[in-house]
Amino acid sequence: MKKQYLLIVIAAGIFFQNCNSSNSEPVTGTDLHAEKYVCLPCGQPCDDIGYTKPGSCKDCSMELVRMSSIIFKSVLPKNLYAHISQAGKDNVLLLDVRTPEEFNGAAPDKFGRLKNAVNIPVQQLAERIKELEPYKSKEIIVYCSHSHRSPAASYLLTQKGFLYVTNMQYGMHLWKQQVTDKESNDSLYVSQQ
Repeated sequence: MKKQYLLIVIAAGIFFQNCNSSNSEPVTGTDLHAEKYVCLPCGQPCDDIGYTKPGSCKDCSMELVRMSSIIFKSVLPKNLYAHISQAGKDNVLLLDVRTPEEFNGAAPDKFGRLKNAVNIPVQQLAERIKELEPYKSKEIIVYCSHSHRSPAASYLLTQKGFLYVTNMQYGMHLWKQQVTDKESNDSLYVSQQ
């Protein structure tokens, strides 16, 4: 048990070197039962650093929020088809939070998109949240190109009362590398070449 605790403290120390808050101190071994604060999800490594009080992240300038307020789940692209199959496709809404150009394949980077996804750019999500009200009892799977925007969108949805939110980690840019089975691609993927 002491060995595991020591490994956790060492790992946390390594993370703390990479991302420091401008007005908050990293959580130390003596603060393990105190409320922890983390970077508002931005998809960067600093999302995983814990702090002792609110403030802003020195690395990405995002607000630090209570760790307990981040309640969305995550799924890897390679596991998405099985995840949707288990939930039932009628119980899931796919939400693409990229720009319309990225969603429609008009942007320079063409990573593809997911079939039947709804496109609401993350910059418009707060003002267009009412469009998602009919899906409040369904699971919303949020994705973007590199999983930098989708964690923030997932957090916003949970803060607005959406209880079943899942972020697709790493985004569409890794789809072709991670998702190799025909059934997943035929069922979910739309190429933009």
